Amino acid sequence: MPLAILAANHHDVPLPELERLSVGAEAAGARLAAHPAVKGALVLSTCNRVEIYLEPTGAETDAIEAARQALAETSGTSRAHVAARTSHAVGQEVVRHVFEVAAGLDSMVVGEREIAGQLRRALQSARADGTTSPTLEDVFQRASRASRRIAVSTDLAAAGRSVVSIALDLASARTSRAGCPREVPAWSDADGPRVPAGTWAGARAVVVGTGAYAGATVAALRKRSCADISVWSSSDRAEEFAAKNAVVPLAADGLVAALASADLVLCCRGTGTPVIDVDTASDALAMRSPARTPLVLVDLALRRDVAAGVADLPGLVFLDLNTVRSHAPAATDGQVHRAQEILAEEVEEFFGRRAERAMDDVIVAMREHVGGALEAELARLPMSGVVDAGQATQALRRLAAKLLHDPTVAARAAGREGRSQQFIEALTLVTGMQVPREDPLARGRARRTTPHDTYAAGTMPGARALVSPS
Repeated sequence: MPLAILAANHHDVPLPELERLSVGAEAAGARLAAHPAVKGALVLSTCNRVEIYLEPTGAETDAIEAARQALAETSGTSRAHVAARTSHAVGQEVVRHVFEVAAGLDSMVVGEREIAGQLRRALQSARADGTTSPTLEDVFQRASRASRRIAVSTDLAAAGRSVVSIALDLASARTSRAGCPREVPAWSDADGPRVPAGTWAGARAVVVGTGAYAGATVAALRKRSCADISVWSSSDRAEEFAAKNAVVPLAADGLVAALASADLVLCCRGTGTPVIDVDTASDALAMRSPARTPLVLVDLALRRDVAAGVADLPGLVFLDLNTVRSHAPAATDGQVHRAQEILAEEVEEFFGRRAERAMDDVIVAMREHVGGALEAELARLPMSGVVDAGQATQALRRLAAKLLHDPTVAARAAGREGRSQQFIEALTLVTGMQVPREDPLARGRARRTTPHDTYAAGTMPGARALVSPS
């Protein structure tokens, strides 16, 4: 069954609109699971895309319409709004898109690796909710495999780095350690200005949030030599996250103090409710010494963690996803080209394997047909199990005759109906036999006309010529 997709992503939809659609999007899968037009559903909601992958039970248009309605309900918007902000596709195009997403070739930062993990977690969530299907499982698992091959075979991830990495380097470049915020040029493709890889050695960093994105943020901080990392959460998950990632947990009521003592704060909760409002940020900034470097506040959540107005406060450098996107590098053409080649190979292999599996029922039927004929002949042999050469020969000849009976009948029917060539081509395809292609009717005419011609020419000894008088 062909797959379908309903999608809104950074290519066509502004991030604020994506944010609006993404609210509660994960719940759309459960709503669709009970819909009669949907056999399976999987929701991928990240900082720059909301996509619902579908395996329809019948018409793809019915499944897509069900997805529009489900996304409208979960986001609290109208169906018309969802229709205006989303696009859809069906068939092989959907499969290719999954592979491109998994490889990071469709990301805001080409080559970023976080998306591969997000895609795997989306599949795990669909499994846990019971909304996935065998076809969706197959496509997403094969896409993850292709992503790993590209990561091993190319430097795409190095050429186009992750959103978190770009944000950290951009934040480092945006503020000198002497305390003066400054502008930096956008990343260029060739030899022009570039945002340098920044170090955060000696800095005190606070991660707001405990999800998978927070884990990637901690890893990126450590890669940039930051050792003093704390985590804050409004829930009770800070302790567990801290133990797992070897960072320091902060008390739920200690956010203001944490902001006041931090050099860098990275927010990646994305719950839809800002956790740092103007009052919280103002209180924290008032506790800081005027001689300190500005507080660098990075909001990596699609559904904002930092309220509007905070960015305008003095003593603070603010970056969000829009800022990161405007400075994101383009991966080198050579690495992208090689990744696309690998992707094309993997997609072709996927479709080829699926086409092979579509013949499974045919193969089973052939084996059952031959097996049934064999069992029938075995049943005719002596019960003692002792078979002489004559009996074995006779059994094999009967088996061959049974197996050849239907093809022989079909061959004669094909000849009678003028389909000889088609039958020969099909036989060669199935059995590998090389069948003579000459016309048997020509041979028959030769056998009938040659004696007549010879007789008429008077070359047969003792024959009377039958040539009419001139």
